Amino acid sequence: MEKPIIQRRTIKSISEWSVFKIALVAYLIIFVLTVIVFGIIALITWAGFAASGINLNSLFASTGIGSLLSSFGVTLPNLNIALGTGGVVGIVLFIVFGLLFSVVYAAVATFWTWIINVIIKISGGLEVRYIDKTITAGSKIPENTAANS
Repeated sequence: MEKPIIQRRTIKSISEWSVFKIALVAYLIIFVLTVIVFGIIALITWAGFAASGINLNSLFASTGIGSLLSSFGVTLPNLNIALGTGGVVGIVLFIVFGLLFSVVYAAVATFWTWIINVIIKISGGLEVRYIDKTITAGSKIPENTAANS
């Protein structure tokens, strides 16, 4: 049985632009999936409330949350209007802020990549070891790598 040859490479830096692109696409995919899942949950909940005749204002008033909030001087808006016809504004704001924060989080990931690059430059690089399946024991090893004994 041939002994596997372990290749070594040293990473000197990670491209911030590549990390930004990958993070942005990942956050946008997560955002779209979140919108779909919460949209389905909201529609099912709304349909259940409508079918059973539950009024959200009376629901909060019966649990004591309304009286508790009113003792602090907070009044609840008409939740049926806020979650019904006024919900369009909420949905638009949710989408705009979701897209905005996808870009912000991708920028934060890029910032952390820059910090990691500084650490990599100070430490001399990040060594990665892997088994190259294309190199056999009898073939010549490239010059910039060394076989692990």
